[in-house]
Amino acid sequence: MVESTTFATKEDNIPLVRLDFDPQTRIFVLYLLGEQTPDNRLTHEFIREGIVPACRQVQKMWDQWVSDGDVGEGSALVTTALPNSKIFSNGLDLMNAIADPTFFDDYLNVMFKELLSLPIPTVASVGGHAFAGGFTLAAAHDYRVQNGKKGYLCLNEIEFGAPVPKGMMAVLRTVTNEPTVIRKIVLEGHRFGAKEALQHKLIDVIADGPGYEGPEGTLKKSIELAMALRSRTLKNGYKVNRELMYKDQFDILNQPDKFDLPASI
Repeated sequence: MVESTTFATKEDNIPLVRLDFDPQTRIFVLYLLGEQTPDNRLTHEFIREGIVPACRQVQKMWDQWVSDGDVGEGSALVTTALPNSKIFSNGLDLMNAIADPTFFDDYLNVMFKELLSLPIPTVASVGGHAFAGGFTLAAAHDYRVQNGKKGYLCLNEIEFGAPVPKGMMAVLRTVTNEPTVIRKIVLEGHRFGAKEALQHKLIDVIADGPGYEGPEGTLKKSIELAMALRSRTLKNGYKVNRELMYKDQFDILNQPDKFDLPASI
């Protein structure tokens, strides 16, 4: 039987994310619930009281399994919006984010570091649009599965003249260092459908065809990928090797990250 934990805002108890855990497969599914904002914007509370503590619960459970010598057949995490949502995440709660000088250092980059230092493989199930910070949330996972029919990956800061925060740029570079692709993402605000995203290696799998249609099919395909990846954790080297692989990105994420909108905005 699946075990569920819901993480909610402390002040008014609005559900933010739900962490489902299947004890038989040891697959976690982190649902972005769309209750505080219908498009899963990355608010202060969504990060601090939702995603980050959910990641820490996964880390705690893994640490206990390692301590007990019982990692089973391994584990993996899938992150998804609810199946009825057209949006994976629509990015930052921008005006509140830039009004707080601590947001990027103490919230957004902390979230990125939590995801990038988990001890198990992570899969973003992108069943709908992933814009701006939502794109980088997906990029902070090891693998991405995108809905083959609907939804775009897009970093649209250029459309309103905003600089890309250093932490977001660092996370993007865990996915691609190809100059022409980075240019399309950062300087053009290009919208990548699934086929083009796969062509540029921004995603790993397209969810399409019988049984894999829509957000539900995208989640199904993502869980199948997670099942195939979970054995990579059996020797407990996943976290250390990922952190070595992304050392440059972690160095950037640990630096002060200041964000200023131009005065003309």
